[in-house]
Amino acid sequence: MTDGKKSAGQGIFSLAQRLGDGLERFLEIPVLILSVVMTVSVLAGVFFCYVLRSPLGWSEEFSRYVMIWMALLSVGLCIWRQEHVGVTMFIKKLPRLLAKLVVFASNCLIMYFLYVLVVYGFRMAERGKYQIATGLNTTMEWWLMAVPVSALVCMVMLGCKMVLDVRRKNLDDILMSEELVDAVKREEGLDF
Repeated sequence: MTDGKKSAGQGIFSLAQRLGDGLERFLEIPVLILSVVMTVSVLAGVFFCYVLRSPLGWSEEFSRYVMIWMALLSVGLCIWRQEHVGVTMFIKKLPRLLAKLVVFASNCLIMYFLYVLVVYGFRMAERGKYQIATGLNTTMEWWLMAVPVSALVCMVMLGCKMVLDVRRKNLDDILMSEELVDAVKREEGLDF
């Protein structure tokens, strides 16, 4: 392999790593802010309802939609950090190359599902212009945008992860984060 091809290959891996890391850092802040906003909204709703006996009409609906945005954006973080739930017992019994192919095929199916979510999610959000969130008195368009926006984020994160999985040798590095493996072992007292 020539030096130009080798550096281009390294460039793709480096770009995928930088893009994934950058998007991770970018997402952490809104997810944190949304979780604080949701918590404050719920606590304010409870306080006004049970202490002041003057319920807020918007707090329950607002906190629900904020939680949806927070949870869906968090999926991208979980994909990048490999903290999502997966059944790996079968895959770990396969030869390494076949296991990598099964993981790649699975990720391709997930990518297709995310593509469907993006396409139909934008259509759903577009139709949300004509729906009103009753407690908030706003259109549903921006609340429904959580689905396609988070699916796009997940597609980018999964694409970066798939590129990096090509050069990963250890199957555990592909399947789940080392911190997650250690935490499961510690919590369950397992030795695998």
